[in-house]
Amino acid sequence: MTRGYVLPILAASACTGKSDPPVFPADYASTYTEVRNCRPSVEHGPVNVHVLASPLALDTYMSRTGEFPTGSVLLKEEYAEADLSCAGPIRQWTVMEKLADGSSPSTLDWHWQKVDSTRHTILSDDVSCFGCHMNCDVSTGGYLYTCTMP
Repeated sequence: MTRGYVLPILAASACTGKSDPPVFPADYASTYTEVRNCRPSVEHGPVNVHVLASPLALDTYMSRTGEFPTGSVLLKEEYAEADLSCAGPIRQWTVMEKLADGSSPSTLDWHWQKVDSTRHTILSDDVSCFGCHMNCDVSTGGYLYTCTMP
């Protein structure tokens, strides 16, 4: 294999995030708490979403006070547009995990993922995630890069 073929393959792998395992456990539903019920989300495409918070994230998300502790996870289950009750199969997840303050200013000190229905990471730290969330604050109904009220 020539060097010209190695670099594009490595670059494609780095962009897809496929080696980046999901930041949430497979059994997250047993410990995460619903913070937003099923609703449309045009920002994530024509889908309905159900949002859950990890135990570390729950108090800060609900109270809108203090900082999210490192390791906090906020997770959106994404369903088909026609699935108005979010009862069918999950199409994918979008996830944000709080990193240590100052560890990744370019991603707002959060790690961002899109994970497909087979739990393979398809995007990791994509600019479209943190680029949109950087505008989420109390003036928009959000808190610390979360975009809507519970």
